[in-house]
Amino acid sequence: MEAKIMTRYLLAGAAAAALALGAGAANAQAKFEVKVGGDAYFEAGYVDQDLDSGLRSTEFRNRMRINIIPSAKADNGLEYGARMRLRANAGTNNARNTDADRAYIFAQGSFGQVRLGVTNSFNDETYTTAPLDYLPLGIYDALPAWIGTTANGLNSGAASTVTNGNTIITQSLVAEANSTKIVYFSPRFAGLQIGASYTPRNDSSATDVNRVKPVGTFAAGGAGTYTDIVEVGANYNNTFGGVTVKASAGYNWGRAVDDVVGSNYKDLNAWQAGAQVGYAGFAIGGGYIDYGKSGQNKRPGVATENTRNWVVGAQYTAGPIVVGANYKNGKDAGSFFTAGDRELQVYEIGVGYTVAPGLTVQAQYDHFKLDNDASLRDDKGDVVLVRSILAF
Repeated sequence: MEAKIMTRYLLAGAAAAALALGAGAANAQAKFEVKVGGDAYFEAGYVDQDLDSGLRSTEFRNRMRINIIPSAKADNGLEYGARMRLRANAGTNNARNTDADRAYIFAQGSFGQVRLGVTNSFNDETYTTAPLDYLPLGIYDALPAWIGTTANGLNSGAASTVTNGNTIITQSLVAEANSTKIVYFSPRFAGLQIGASYTPRNDSSATDVNRVKPVGTFAAGGAGTYTDIVEVGANYNNTFGGVTVKASAGYNWGRAVDDVVGSNYKDLNAWQAGAQVGYAGFAIGGGYIDYGKSGQNKRPGVATENTRNWVVGAQYTAGPIVVGANYKNGKDAGSFFTAGDRELQVYEIGVGYTVAPGLTVQAQYDHFKLDNDASLRDDKGDVVLVRSILAF
């Protein structure tokens, strides 16, 4: 029965995509317009944490992304094209890593929009959480990168296996990763938009063809590889008498790795909800993510805990200045082989100033506390970040 349901989803997605792309034949000779844009940041950080053996206190990091978007419009109103986002990403010493975390074809019109390729999911594109305009380019969980080293014997950044390597304070459903998928966005009616996506495998993208069924091991406590991931979601955005109201909800489900004798990996079942209200420059909101026991191996001798996080926050914007604060709380099993959970709490304040169109400077302070029942090695500390941002 499950295979039949999944087949229907596949056929529905393929039919929608084919319909959208086929409509473009009305003007096969349309002239394409190519747009180039992007963003970059440079960030300096100072870290003071308890578990700092062998660690320095200061570091720099930077990133640049370039968007290339060719598009055309047919006589019947259909707009179609593609997008590629090139990214200068993490590297060590003189190594420079460049990748493309977006590479998809799109078609859009009165029916909405269909994307085919390497892209984020519907929910990851449209989710609502606490207001975060004082943070850089939608990076809502920058802190874990600064405290996440395992050199101290403890991952204070709290990366989570079952969320496909993301952290336990990541505020969007991202287990599907930026893998190859089909995504549908409906038109917006009276502020409401719905959508869906289908991802065959969350560790396969671009030209990769991976038809192998992933298999777990008896010894592992969990796995973040999922197949046949289906997502549905909705979001709302409207204004009433100067009051802006935003909300979103999404649900993901998919198959975990296949069991081996004696193991019992739980399938992906995760959901998200968030809301935000704004008026006269003020905004307040929050969000909640719950993975339950997705990806965990519920066999005798393995400890399991729900993986979830929530955030609340507020901000105020006055002309070129924005100030904000939030509280984040994430929790998971920590260790699959020792009873207890791991909890990361973050208290954050930040400020941003727009120097000129497309040029912003920001400062951010975070106090974090990590309680880890499994390792009995708790951590806490303070992080100060300053950065410049260019968006063009």
